[in-house]
Amino acid sequence: MQIVPKDFTLHALLNNPNEQYQIPSYQRRYAWKYNQQAALFKDIDMLMPNDGHLFGMLILHTGLYHGGTNTVHVVDGQQRLTTISILLFALRNKFKELGEDFTVSQISQLLFCGNFQEEKTPKIILGELDNDDYLWLLKSNIDKIKNKRISEAFQTFQNFINEGYNEKGKEWLNGYLQKFIYTAKIIRLDVQQAQDAYKLFETINNRGLKLSSTDILKNFILGHAAKISEQKLEKTKILWADLITALDGIPTDDFFRQYVTSIYTRKITINKLIEDFKKHYFKNVKEVDKLGEYRYSNGAESSEQVFDEEEEDIENILDTEHNEEVIEESKRVDLEVYLKRIVDAANCYSKIWNQKFSDKKLNEKIKDLIDVKSFPSYIYLMHYLQTDSDKKEKYKVLDMITTIMLRRHICAKRTSENDDIFAKLLRIDFDISDYVKEVKNQLLTDCPEDDEFLIRFPEHEFKQRVLDRARYMLCQIEYFKTGNTGEFSINSPEDVHIEHIIPQKINTARSKEEFGDWEKYLGDKAKIHHKQKVHRIGNLTLLSSSLNITASNNPFTRKKKSYRESNIFITKSLANQSDFTFYHLDKRGNEMAEIAKQIWKI
Repeated sequence: MQIVPKDFTLHALLNNPNEQYQIPSYQRRYAWKYNQQAALFKDIDMLMPNDGHLFGMLILHTGLYHGGTNTVHVVDGQQRLTTISILLFALRNKFKELGEDFTVSQISQLLFCGNFQEEKTPKIILGELDNDDYLWLLKSNIDKIKNKRISEAFQTFQNFINEGYNEKGKEWLNGYLQKFIYTAKIIRLDVQQAQDAYKLFETINNRGLKLSSTDILKNFILGHAAKISEQKLEKTKILWADLITALDGIPTDDFFRQYVTSIYTRKITINKLIEDFKKHYFKNVKEVDKLGEYRYSNGAESSEQVFDEEEEDIENILDTEHNEEVIEESKRVDLEVYLKRIVDAANCYSKIWNQKFSDKKLNEKIKDLIDVKSFPSYIYLMHYLQTDSDKKEKYKVLDMITTIMLRRHICAKRTSENDDIFAKLLRIDFDISDYVKEVKNQLLTDCPEDDEFLIRFPEHEFKQRVLDRARYMLCQIEYFKTGNTGEFSINSPEDVHIEHIIPQKINTARSKEEFGDWEKYLGDKAKIHHKQKVHRIGNLTLLSSSLNITASNNPFTRKKKSYRESNIFITKSLANQSDFTFYHLDKRGNEMAEIAKQIWKI
C-alpha cells in the first residue's frame, strides 16, 4: 500500500486549477448540523498568533495525473470538505458585498477550477443527491436548495461573519480569512489504488472512532470490489449509489441492522452488526479469499473453508432447511448479486417507510402499522412485500401484524422480543400454499390472549408520544360502531384532534377561574385519580379542530354543546350523558375494550 501523507493549508489544497475533488454518489448526503458547523467556524476564530489548527484528514483516491482537469475521488472527509467550501463561499459573498474584488478573486480561485474567473467548473463535485443544491448555492439561488443542511450551513456562516464584522470590523474579517486559508491545515492522504483507499478508510475509522456502521460496510464492500477488478468496483459503486438513493431520509444503520436480522432470522444488535454482516458475507459471496481479513480469520485456505462458529450462531443463519450445511463454492453468489439483494430490500424498505406503494389500500394499512408503532415488523415486510403474493393476502398479513403489535403494546410485553418475532416469520417459505395460515399460527404464539388484553386495554396510558396510536384506535372503534360501511373516513390529525374529556389540567388557578372547578366536580381524591386516569382511552375521543377550540378545558356540561355538534358517533353520544366522572371514564374504557377485542384479533 503506497500512501503519500502531507499537510496542506486550505490555500495549498484548493489552489491547483487542474485538480477537482469529486464526492462519489455512493457517499452519504451532506449532513453536518449547526453544532458541527459552529465548532469549525469558532475553532478558526479563536486562533491566536503562532497557533495551529488541524481540520482533520482527507483520504483521496488520486489515480494517475494527466493534462487538463484531474478528478480526485474523496474516499473520506467529504463532510468536512463540503463545509469548508460553504464557508469559503460565505466569506466570498461578504468580501463581494464590501467591493473587495481582489480578495473575491482569491477566494474564487479556491472554489473553481481552470479559469476561475468564469466560475463554470466548481472545485468540488458533490454526490448525485446534493450536487444540484451545491450549484444553486454557488449561483446564490439559496431558495432552490432542497437539502436544508446546505442552506442552513450557509446561513449559519453568513450570520457568524456578519456578527464578527459588525462587532470587530474589516480587520477581523481579513484576519479570519488569513487564518482560515493560510494557518489551519488538513492532512491529505493520497492513495493510487482504490482497494487501498477503502481499506485505509475502514482501518482508520473502525478503531475506536465514531463512524456509522453504513460507512464501514460501504468501504468493506467497495474494498472487496476493488480487489476483484476495476470494472467490478465501478459496478459496485453504482449499486451502492442506488442503495443510498433508496434510503434517502431514512436512518441507514437502522436499515442494515434490520436487514442483517432478516438474513439471520434472529435479532442482531447494533454492536454486532458489522461482525455478523461480514460473517454472512464471507459465507455467501464469491472471491472473498481476495480479502486479507477473510484470509486472516480463516488461514490461507480457499473460500470453501467454513467458519468455526458457535453452534448457536450456526443454527440461526437462514437457509432452506435451517440445518446449516457448509455452503459450497457453487452456491456462492457474485458480489453484485449479493448487493443487488440488499438494494431490492432497501427499495421496499423505503416504500414502507414513506408509504409509497402503488396500491393505495396497502399504503393505508402500512400507515396503521406506523401509527401503532410497529417498526420491528419492517424486518419481515421488506422481504414479504417484494413477493407477488395476492394483495388480499398481503392485507390479511398486515392486519395480523397490526393486531399483534397493538396487543403487545397494550399489554406491555417486552419490546426486546419483537425483532425475533418478525425475524422468525422469514423461516416460513413464501411459496407454500397455506402461507397465511402458517404466519397466523406463528404470530399467535406471541400474541396476548383476550383476557389479558381486556384487563390492560382500559388502563393503558396514551401520553403524547403514542397519541398516534390512540387516534388510530379511536378511528377504528368509530368505524366499528358505525357499521364499517366504508362510506366515510376521519380526516387527518390537523382537522380532527384527540380530545381529553376530563381536561389534562384541572387544578390551576386559571383553569378554575375560566373553565370551572373540575377538581371539585370530580370529588374526593380528584388529584390522585386524575393523574392515574386522564390519559386512558375512556377519557379520549375525537373532535374537529374548530369544535375543540370551543370545548378545550370546559366543564362537562359546557363541553356537551361541542360534542353534540360533532358528526363522530363516539363523540356525539357523549352529549347524551348528564355527567362524566371517573366512574364514567372507567365504564367507557371497559366498553371500548370489548369492542377492541373484536377489532384486533388474529
